[in-house]
Amino acid sequence: MTLILPFIDRPAYVMGVSWPRSGHHLLARLLRLYFGEDFTYCAFYGQAECCGTAPCARAGRVRYSKNHDFDGRLPQVKGQRVLIQTRAFTPSVVSNFELFLREGGADDAASFARFASAQFTAWRGFQAKWVTSRYGQGQTVIAYEELIADPAAALARALGTFGEAQPDAGRMRAAIARVDGEEVAERRIRPRPGAGVHSPRDVTQFRHYDAGTFAHLDKLRLTRQEVNAVFRRHLGRDAAEANMLALQTMRSPGAVEHMVLGSTEYTVRGHSLQAV
Repeated sequence: MTLILPFIDRPAYVMGVSWPRSGHHLLARLLRLYFGEDFTYCAFYGQAECCGTAPCARAGRVRYSKNHDFDGRLPQVKGQRVLIQTRAFTPSVVSNFELFLREGGADDAASFARFASAQFTAWRGFQAKWVTSRYGQGQTVIAYEELIADPAAALARALGTFGEAQPDAGRMRAAIARVDGEEVAERRIRPRPGAGVHSPRDVTQFRHYDAGTFAHLDKLRLTRQEVNAVFRRHLGRDAAEANMLALQTMRSPGAVEHMVLGSTEYTVRGHSLQAV
């Protein structure tokens, strides 16, 4: 059973914006344990009585809400308190892949590589909009890695967003020790009641782990759209899927173009240099 500590105050409304699998629900559970059962939270996606807007139209009654900004259209409202959560790309995409499988995706190495390639577009966009932007830097940004490595420090920062300038250390310790956890693996989310904050999964134990593939994941710079745009312009086709992740690690679209223009395929076709 989840321990709910006595309610101590009515915190301000904060809009949560998180990259999927960055510990949003873990943090929401910690906040509810800290503030008490009257801490109202809206998960937005399919929750009953949700107003369907962000920021929440019920701000004041709702204290914290969730949004992943999947379509990139979530507004950055001046003066709105936002708690932003992010995560390193590689572990987040492994976790996301397990949920992707529930929608019918193929559970094999090639499917994972394509999924990761496509996910990088959204991840890079999220980072640019919410993490590294001027707006994001003016908000509270908590990385999943920080939350797991030092949950007390991360929770204290989150509480500061709600106006808790001097959080109660005892309440934080109790929440961190007793919070419910979860494990995502093989298409399932397995609850871990009362597990407390625990270590993240080891990606090398992922069933489709391959050292070469994962080395590429840690070095991705380009989106697949940027790579394919160069290939279509000069070769009239998309890049081969087997080479896509490696191509996405190149430093710029110009570097991809230089490689394509020097390729045997381009030479054999008798193309001349086209304007970039």
